Amino acid sequence: MRIHEEVRKMPVSPIRTWTARLHESGARAQLTLGEPAQSTDLRIAEAASEALRQGLTHYPPAAGLAPLRQQLAERERALRGWTFHPEQILITNGAQEALAVCCLALLNPGDEVLVMDPGYPGTLSAIALASAVPVFCLTDDQFQPEFAAMERAVSARTRAIIAASPNNPTGQVLSADALEHLAALAEKYDLALILDAAYEQLSWKPLNFKGLRSARHRVIFVGSFSKTYAMTGWRLGWISAPRRWNPALLKTHQALVSGVAGFVQKAGCTALTLSAAPWRQTVEKQCEHAWRRLNEIGLSCLCPEGSFYCFPSIVSTGLTSEQFALALAEQAGVAVLPGTLFGRRGAGHVRISVGGEWETLNWALDQIEKFVKAAG
Repeated sequence: MRIHEEVRKMPVSPIRTWTARLHESGARAQLTLGEPAQSTDLRIAEAASEALRQGLTHYPPAAGLAPLRQQLAERERALRGWTFHPEQILITNGAQEALAVCCLALLNPGDEVLVMDPGYPGTLSAIALASAVPVFCLTDDQFQPEFAAMERAVSARTRAIIAASPNNPTGQVLSADALEHLAALAEKYDLALILDAAYEQLSWKPLNFKGLRSARHRVIFVGSFSKTYAMTGWRLGWISAPRRWNPALLKTHQALVSGVAGFVQKAGCTALTLSAAPWRQTVEKQCEHAWRRLNEIGLSCLCPEGSFYCFPSIVSTGLTSEQFALALAEQAGVAVLPGTLFGRRGAGHVRISVGGEWETLNWALDQIEKFVKAAG
């Protein structure tokens, strides 16, 4: 019996693989995974506990609990600037399942998808599951889309664009002008525009979705509770999509997971009542601090505009991304990820997750400075 060809070719998560490899080196500072250092707010955990005590342990509605879908519709309406209805919201097992649902529901084998390079590698897994083909669009020196090149990449088989804002791994946010260009491209060629908004609430650059309004009938947002509310292990996310695609998305979601645990969704209801501002302000300070230190060390780095990543160039060391990451872990006790895990444009860079404890971050930056000086 043969394994599905796309699954056979699909790599195990490169982020997890490299994290495990670097962990074996005994590195003291693990700055690889995109995960907040803190545990979930106890108010969120208590909401789940109370739901369990009340017996919310049966099959949930496939599309999600009505109160959570209502809250998310209101949130989307306030953030995007146009009307969303609860039936446009689908609750998923995290943003990764949401991406898979979008790809499986909307793409046929051989269809092409424009993806930003560098970008989150989990997107490629979702595309592969649908037996579709990623078409990599290299970003410019500010890690913004090159729209002329993107348009040249459109073919008769192109069906969708997937972009993330803030971007993982670069921390850069798509401007209002960039979103308007993406919408125009999608409209011109009749494409779905899927926006991965997993880090959206951790953006300190103002978000402006006005440019998407005219193309709202083809825009899908993928959201997540993981990063904003330190709920990575809860596996809770959502899709907000045009009504015409809701039946296909729901059928695909049902085929994959049936539904999301009701007590987890109740926890999500409570999470949405809590402000993300304190955590966002902390992350902004940590990103700006790391950015300044990295540039002082001699590793050229753009200032992040969201997320909790810095993506410095390590070209000045004369090492490749992989060589730098391995040597840094073994010699300095600091684990970071090679930029090549995120695409061809990531060559000569590393991704540093800076959302952990201040003490660990400062120690790691000190070790990086010593390592770079020794390498030079």
